Amino acid sequence: MNKLKPFTPVRSVLYLPCALLSLVMVCALSLSACSSNKVKPLEVKQDLRLLWSTKLDGEINYPANLSIVNDQIATATSSGSVALLNVKDGSLVWKAKVKGTISSGAGFDGSRVAVVTQENDLFVLENGKVLWQENLSAQSYTAPVVAGLRVFVLLADRSVVAFDGATGKKLWTQQRSGDALVLKQSGVLVPFHNTLLAGLGARLTGLDPLTGKILWETPLANPRGLNDLERLVDLVGPVARVGEVICTRAFQAQIGCIVSDMGKMLWTRPSVGEEGISAYEDQLVSIESNGQILSWRMSNGDRLWDRDAFKNHHLTAPLVSSKGIFIGDAAGWVYLISKSDGAVLNRLPIASTRGFASPPSAIDSNHMVIATKNGFINQYFTP
Repeated sequence: MNKLKPFTPVRSVLYLPCALLSLVMVCALSLSACSSNKVKPLEVKQDLRLLWSTKLDGEINYPANLSIVNDQIATATSSGSVALLNVKDGSLVWKAKVKGTISSGAGFDGSRVAVVTQENDLFVLENGKVLWQENLSAQSYTAPVVAGLRVFVLLADRSVVAFDGATGKKLWTQQRSGDALVLKQSGVLVPFHNTLLAGLGARLTGLDPLTGKILWETPLANPRGLNDLERLVDLVGPVARVGEVICTRAFQAQIGCIVSDMGKMLWTRPSVGEEGISAYEDQLVSIESNGQILSWRMSNGDRLWDRDAFKNHHLTAPLVSSKGIFIGDAAGWVYLISKSDGAVLNRLPIASTRGFASPPSAIDSNHMVIATKNGFINQYFTP
């Protein structure tokens, strides 16, 4: 299959499934916003500390996911290095090498780690060794889910494939048609109780993880526009989950919340952004494409506040915790901002002007980790 470089809108890339044109289309959108390394002095209002920083074997040049289970963090670099780190001090538990360039990962259930390469190979590792590998029918840009002794993969042809975690045997495939283009960005694939939640186009879909049967589908946005690019409304991760409610973003269109055991829509609101969202208790936080930070009431979608101080910054998806809201920017700063009004409480620089490869991921209410594009895993603490 002839391939061209994918097209990047803001920071996302589009993929055209083989069944439609048998090539990967290339498009580009300009990013009008830029970040500055010059940051005015800040009156520190809350403690924020870097506990440890571990350098991985290589850079992370894809939208990464940090999976944290049983005090261990699964990581993967673009060059094929897969490593498990101790969450307490960043020390190495084990590391391994897979063949190819990693494009999504790492999924982790506390035992097995799963990654996917640009060559469409799914690798599953255990105790530092490759347990099995399987070639996929399309590319994948979303970290695999390892759960229930199975491995689930969301592919760029809008299909979900399930494999036996121990043997790699394919168990089922579920596919939904959609618009020609899809995002080269982390989508939605998360386990919830006895359901696997998948973003298939603009629909959040509840799947039976044992059979792949569709239990329910709920659209968050309707594709509109004169061309495939304008009609692109794929769901993007990370998602926000509190209790039985899960909220997600439709790319550059809307955010919405759903009762995930039945697929009932609670509310949707227009929101022009491409990063995932986060929530804590009844507060949801999202980032607009221009860097504006919006805070919503999760139960009904009412706006709590908005913050313009980060306009023209390229921000990561947020992480909302009991201590505040964590975000990173492309200039290489980690920020802690107030949940009550979005005011900056503290910030710390990182040793990279390339910015972050992952959004912040929570360890507990006081600790979070984040990956940088130059291959560092950093853990931060706020008392």
